[in-house]
Amino acid sequence: MTHLRTLAGVLALAAAGCGSKPVPISGTVTRGGEPLAAGYVTFEPDAASGTTGPGATAPVTGGAFALPPDHAVVPGKYLVRIGPPALGSGADKALAATTFKPWETTAEIAPAGGTLTFDVPANP
Repeated sequence: MTHLRTLAGVLALAAAGCGSKPVPISGTVTRGGEPLAAGYVTFEPDAASGTTGPGATAPVTGGAFALPPDHAVVPGKYLVRIGPPALGSGADKALAATTFKPWETTAEIAPAGGTLTFDVPANP
């Protein structure tokens, strides 16, 4: 009986290790075809499609973003939110004229990670 428990424990650990590992994600964000000067991009797992795990948020600066390695996401489908700089961030005052309502879309993260491109409509 002890051997069965040990075997069950080993199998459980092996199965847990078979899950997807976080992958690096970076990309570009434009608004109306122009690089978004500042803002944020958030990835929220789409549980309905089977994607689980933590989401992540990265700042957008000069039209580019990159999720840091300690905030990488697992491959799968995500709801993506892109918004203007947070109030009080300092960038919000300099970019007040470019403020817009957060915009949502979806994205699929490949098993190898990769580069994504988003174009926020000028008038969402």
